[in-house]
Amino acid sequence: MKNSASMRFRIIFFLLTICMIAFAFIHSSMPSDISASESEGVMTVLQDILNALGFSAELTDHIVRKAAHFTEYFAIGSLLMCCAYSLDRIKPYRYYSQICFVGLATAVCDETIQLNVPGRSGQITDVLLDFSGVLCGALVLLAVFTIYKNIKLKKL
Repeated sequence: MKNSASMRFRIIFFLLTICMIAFAFIHSSMPSDISASESEGVMTVLQDILNALGFSAELTDHIVRKAAHFTEYFAIGSLLMCCAYSLDRIKPYRYYSQICFVGLATAVCDETIQLNVPGRSGQITDVLLDFSGVLCGALVLLAVFTIYKNIKLKKL
């Protein structure tokens, strides 16, 4: 097994990671009324899906926003692990401290942006939620890559 991925794979995942971080920052820079309207639309769609599946749980704006934070940063953590995998397919976990640093720095910057947006506020709890999303996303992808590597090695 070759140690690093192709340059194309590497470029694609680094660009996807940058785009996902930009997506998070753009959403953090939205004024509260626009953000609330977006969350309300998502909440309506999710509530319709739950109702169609027979669940009677009522979603709240708070639940939708926190789930969005976690999901957004889960994706960032997953993409950061893909970047690590592109650098070292055999031991991508060697880059876990860098993944953690970039994930935490992104979460802190994201919440800091909100301090300067009318009607928004940066929350330490959101930094922790975002960072937990990064950790979970990176760990899930690390598990996927490890399983993939073990299956590939058994075939050799």
